[in-house]
Amino acid sequence: MKKFLLILILAGLSGCETVPDKFQQSHTDDRLVGIWTGEYVEQDGSVRSWTQTRKADGTYSIEFLFMEPDGTIERQTETGRWWTQDELFHEIAPPGMKQPDSYRYRFKDDRCLEFLLVDSENSIEDIGRYRFVECLSDAVALRFHHGKIMH
Repeated sequence: MKKFLLILILAGLSGCETVPDKFQQSHTDDRLVGIWTGEYVEQDGSVRSWTQTRKADGTYSIEFLFMEPDGTIERQTETGRWWTQDELFHEIAPPGMKQPDSYRYRFKDDRCLEFLLVDSENSIEDIGRYRFVECLSDAVALRFHHGKIMH
C-alpha cells in the first residue's frame, strides 16, 4: 500500500511541471525589470488593468482587475517567467500555458513601453491586434484582500 501511495504521489507531482526547460535559459532586458502598470479597454467596454512586477531573475507576477460594463469586478493573479529573445518579449504562466505569448516591444519614452502581441497559442485571434502600453510605477504593487486594495 505504501508503494502504491508513493507512486501515486510521484505521478501527481510530475504533472506539476513549472516551466519547460527550453524556456529556462533566457536573457532578461534589465530595462523591463520593475513594477509596471497598464490598462486595456475591450470593444465591449470592459476594462482590464494590471500591476506587473518583473524581477531580474526572469520571474513575474501580475495582479489583474477586470471591470465589466455592468459594474462587475473580478480579480486574478498570475505568476510565471519572462525573457527577451530575438528582439521580442516572451512570457509564460504554467501550468495553463504550454507555449509563451510573444510581443514586440518598444520604449515610448524612458518610463513607458508599448507592446504588440505577435504570437500566442491561447489568443490567436488577437495576434497583431492586441496592443497596450505599460508604464513604470512609483508605487508598490497593489494587493487585493477581501475585495479591498491593500498597499
